[in-house]
Amino acid sequence: MDTERLKETAERAVAYAMKQKVDQAQASAFMSDTALTRFANSQIHQNVAQKSGGVKIKVILKKKISTISIGTLEQKEIEKTVAQAIKIAKASSPTEEFRSLPEPRNWRPIAGAFDKKTADCDPKFRAEKVKEAIDAAHAKSPKVKTVAGFLSSGSVGFAVANSLGVSAWAALSMASMKTTVISRSGDSEGFASAEKHSRKIKDISPRALAKDAADKSVRSLSPVKIEPREYAVVLSPVAVSTLMMYIGFVGFSADAYQDGQSFVKYSLNKQVFDGKLNVTDDARDPNTFYSFPVDGEGVPKKTTKLVNEGIVSEESICHNSFTAGKEGKKSTGHAPVTFGGYYGGDEPGPMNMVVEAGDSTIEEAIAETKHGVFVNTVHYVNVAEPTKVILTGLTRDGTFLIENGAISKPIVNMRFTDSMLSALKDIPMTGKRVETLRMAAVPMLKLKKLRFVGLSAY
Repeated sequence: MDTERLKETAERAVAYAMKQKVDQAQASAFMSDTALTRFANSQIHQNVAQKSGGVKIKVILKKKISTISIGTLEQKEIEKTVAQAIKIAKASSPTEEFRSLPEPRNWRPIAGAFDKKTADCDPKFRAEKVKEAIDAAHAKSPKVKTVAGFLSSGSVGFAVANSLGVSAWAALSMASMKTTVISRSGDSEGFASAEKHSRKIKDISPRALAKDAADKSVRSLSPVKIEPREYAVVLSPVAVSTLMMYIGFVGFSADAYQDGQSFVKYSLNKQVFDGKLNVTDDARDPNTFYSFPVDGEGVPKKTTKLVNEGIVSEESICHNSFTAGKEGKKSTGHAPVTFGGYYGGDEPGPMNMVVEAGDSTIEEAIAETKHGVFVNTVHYVNVAEPTKVILTGLTRDGTFLIENGAISKPIVNMRFTDSMLSALKDIPMTGKRVETLRMAAVPMLKLKKLRFVGLSAY
């Protein structure tokens, strides 16, 4: 990953903008070099690779702000974009609450964030790993009929500069694999999935993922319906990570906090979760996936205690320079990073959440559950009420009834609708192993209750 080129591109963009007599300017140059091998019906059906780059430019004219992104690193196109950004800024209304772009701060790279073998992984290597997964799944049972999923690898990098002297950059390698197994017996189909994410492709074991998915898939055959109501639940790390992602952005973003949409605003210094729950946003934790030392504005990412023994406070809030300036504070380094074709907004939020491990295993959590539900995955999750963190969604890819300390039978997927303030208020058991997932590194959790409100048609 050529971060030196990205650094020079960002700095040239800022220098050109300042020559056009703007008050402040910022530029983030980014590059993505990724490849993906997809498989379905137990065979590879697609192998694609993409290399793309671009620049995100921000200009300020007396509190009039304009931001434009383009998909090229060519200087002539950047200059045209700067001119367009200035034109838009002049026609915009001033943002009175804007104070300033951030000033430079000392930062240091994160050791081990970039793995050359992962960044340079070729199609042949990925194909061999996919074959391992397919063979392992079919070897598990003759009821396994088809295996699908993907294996991706590559790297991303970015550099950010501004007119106050900020100059920062980072590169990151990434590998992800998800395996979905479909089993059949008579007229019944069973579905299950398993996934793994890491900065190093050597950490991914296709056989282990396939065996896990195949086992749950076969056990999912002939599901039964149970009454929707509150149940004790054992959540896999994948399910926990999805819930934590939503809690993170609706609860700990300064945008939500300042707009009155965050539960933290109404729960300052109160124990809203179980006292065993500790959540930190830490880009330097070796378990995190998006391990960048600086944010999208070049500010060093501050280690932020989001939940401290179940308690939330003003220190839980993640700021960029704009939201921090509104309160006379400094950014915590949570401006979104622009990379790999992602051109999202400027709302700050946690991207490196780590839930503190406990001392239990999934097997122990199931054994300690007299009557409950095991949830492998949740999807179609939406926020119903942000100030109470009421989430609604569906279980998927392996949902089982627990009776007398053992998984007894597969059940039809159900819809849950519940406040996470209630669901995470009582956490009897926490997993001892933290799994790396995209937005959060988490263990399994056993919750005393989660409210299910209906059955899924699928």
